[in-house]
Amino acid sequence: MKRYFYNIWETITTLMIGLGVTFGHLLRIRKGNVTLQYPEERWPQPQREIGFNLDRYNVIRSRLHVDIDDCIGCLQCSRACPVDCIKIEFVKVDKGLDIGTTSNDTKKRLLVTRFDIDMTECCFCNLCTYPCPEDCIYMTGGPNSRKHPIDYEYSTYDRSDLIFRFSNVDPDQVARLTGQNELKVGGK
Repeated sequence: MKRYFYNIWETITTLMIGLGVTFGHLLRIRKGNVTLQYPEERWPQPQREIGFNLDRYNVIRSRLHVDIDDCIGCLQCSRACPVDCIKIEFVKVDKGLDIGTTSNDTKKRLLVTRFDIDMTECCFCNLCTYPCPEDCIYMTGGPNSRKHPIDYEYSTYDRSDLIFRFSNVDPDQVARLTGQNELKVGGK
């Protein structure tokens, strides 16, 4: 019986100690010591001082970006991706049609109709950027800051918004360039 009352007393005293700590924090609240309503409110990203030159450091844990005008549809990035988060489709254009050149003066022979990166599947390994012969896929920030600033914040309420679609080709343009109404799509 003595143990029973001791357990009740211990329960009440520990409860009062916990409530005392909570009310103490409530009464001594400091300005700026509150929860942010993320993602509407965000703390500014601090500058990174990592001890060596940021131009030589490849910043990972940022999002992938594609300069679709430089993509030749070689599928090297999608083959290198260990989690298959890159989906590429292309069509071959008729011979003799010029669909442009890349910034490296490579003549484009394939029209990339789909270039999607699912960032929910991406493991941020950066392996897709190395085999690209045109350097059109890269992680944002770091040495690529001149192309695209670093982008850590891409949170959304809908997971489908994390599938980045880079191709800007419409079906009319494909039909006009290939000379066929039905698409024979290649890709991975």
